[in-house]
Parts: sequence; C-alpha cells; structure tokens
Amino acid sequence: MARQAAKQVFLASRAPDNGVRGCYRNAMRYLVLFGLVVGGLLGYYVLWSHMADQVAAQADAWIEGQRRQGREVAYEKRRLWGFPYRLSLTLTKPSWHDPRQPLAPRIDAEELTAHLQIWQREHVIFDLSGRQTAAWREGGTERRVSLTSERFRASLVVDGAGNWLRIATDLTKPRLQGPADGLLRGEWVAGKLLLHARRAENVPPSLDLAMQADQAVLAPQAAKPFGREVHTLRLTGNLRGGFHGTTPEDLLASWRDAGGVIDFSTMALKWGDLQLDGTGTLALDRDFRPLGAMSGKTSGALKMVELLEANGLTTPQQAAAARAALLTSNEQLNNNGQPVRDMALTAQDGRLSLGPIPLLSLPSVLPGR
Repeated sequence: MARQAAKQVFLASRAPDNGVRGCYRNAMRYLVLFGLVVGGLLGYYVLWSHMADQVAAQADAWIEGQRRQGREVAYEKRRLWGFPYRLSLTLTKPSWHDPRQPLAPRIDAEELTAHLQIWQREHVIFDLSGRQTAAWREGGTERRVSLTSERFRASLVVDGAGNWLRIATDLTKPRLQGPADGLLRGEWVAGKLLLHARRAENVPPSLDLAMQADQAVLAPQAAKPFGREVHTLRLTGNLRGGFHGTTPEDLLASWRDAGGVIDFSTMALKWGDLQLDGTGTLALDRDFRPLGAMSGKTSGALKMVELLEANGLTTPQQAAAARAALLTSNEQLNNNGQPVRDMALTAQDGRLSLGPIPLLSLPSVLPGR
C-alpha cells in the first residue's frame, strides 16, 4: 500500500511537467510553421521584385532601341506595382514619335498600364485610360484624331523570340474625334468595338482578322444613304500579303502588287433598313479602288435601291433595272421569320454592281485620288 501511494504521489508530481512540455512542443510547431510562411512570402517577394526589375529593364531596352532608330519615346512617370498577383507597369503621359517618316506619325496617351501574369509573361494585357491622340503630317498640314472610351483594353501574345502572335482590342463606348477636314472629320461613336488579329502564316504573310462594331453613330458626312445609325457590323476573314513602305500609298501598293486579298468568311451589316449577311473577297485595282465580290442574303434591298436613287448615288434607269432584278429573285424567310432575297454584288472598274447592273461609283480608298 505504501509503495502504491508513493507511486501515485510521484506521478502526480510529474503531471504538470508533462503539460509544460506539451505546450512547448505545440508552440514550437506553430513557430516553425509561422517561420515557413514568412520565409515563403519573403522569398516570393524577392522573386517578384527580381521579375519586376526584369520587366523594367526590358521596357528600358525597348525604349533605348527605339531611340537608336531615330524615334522619340518619352513618359513623365513610371510605376511598378501589382504584388502579389501580377506584374504591372504604368506609364503616365507616354508618347511615341517617328520624325524620319514622311507622315511623321506621333501617338500620345494620358496613361498606359501593362499587366503580366507572373508565370505567363508572353501574354500582356494593356489598359489605356483618358484620351489617346494620333497625329501625322499630310501635305504640309498636321492631321490629328483623338479617342476616348469608357474602357480601352488590349492584349498581346508573343512567342519566345518576341514576335507577336495575337492582338486584340476591346473598347466600350469609344468616341473618335476626327481631323478638321477629310474623310474622318467629325465625331464617330460606337457602343462596342472589338478588333482581333492573329498571325496565321509567315510565308506568304497571312493574318486572321475580325472586327465587330455595335450601336455605331457615324459622322454627319457619312449618313448617306442609310442614316447615321449602324446597328451592327461584323467582319471576319483572312488577309494575305505583306505591307512595305512608309506612306499609305506605298503600303497599299506593295500589298496590291503582291496579290494581296482579303477573304471574308463573314460579312454582316445592319444599317437602317438594310441588312446583309454573306461572304466575299476584297482587293484593290490599279487606282486603289475596291475590287471584289460578295454574295449572300439581304433584307431591305428594295429600300436600299430607293435610298440610293433618292440621294443621287444611282440613276433612275439603274435603280429601275436593279428593282426589276431583285423582284425576280425568290423571297424566303430566314431563321427569324424575316423575308430575305439572294443578292450578289461586285466591285470592278470603279463601280459597284448588283449582278450585271451598275449601281454606283466607287472612289479610291486613298484621300485625294
């Protein structure tokens, strides 16, 4: 009995010591865990800072390369941020100018931000805020256009050598203010504007292109013949041929002379009473006028001919022949239950024709020609 009582007294005296040791071991575990977390965060921050320095060095190298080629690149402030999720570089009031070119193009922005994911630096997302301005010289006169939007986001994907693979832009409520005169004069507005380009082939050069504009309002001079409001315009296709030169005429001439053509897999337009949906091709003739063909379905074609005649864009004889040709084509119902007709348009020798019937003259795509 005495032995058992002594053992119990001994065990009782050791119990508090065991509790202290258990608490100590738990505290050490938490301390080690805390140290690992802090060390991991510190290591990640060091890695992020190193990659941020690399991004800044790459930006400086690009700017220096542009300056060596005679171009002017500048900005007021630069900020690196985005920790911990991404790498972001913001330039305040960046500008780019090439005085060597005949047009002396210049681009200015209020603020440009480039975002890169830590582990996917080949994909860059750009945010442009405020007003962007492009200027160039034409015939001794400076032309200037400015663009504002609720949101202007673009993305660029490059390969390991830095060659671009895909470019996309997404603009919400863009507003373009054109120069004082010329085809782009006035204000152009849209609810949404999407532009995409993807490199398809290098030899010969080939690009997949797509454009979509919704709820557009044209400048007053572009209202004829169907009004200023364009409900939607969608174009998708493949552009073949390269561009070389320093002026718009040189660029277009090199593309045309090398057999440049755009094959459209989608051509959709809803402008006033006119609705078109089809496919086609587009090139340029020797005088830089549109050259190509389109076939598809149309709604409102008779109204289209009426408006062309009312605005003096086609003669009464041509309008009468076009109406007769349309009335002989079968009228069908599309998926929305809307009556549509088959229509084939051709652009050749400076004329747009409905089948064999000339409708209107087509000017050069180059101003002043």
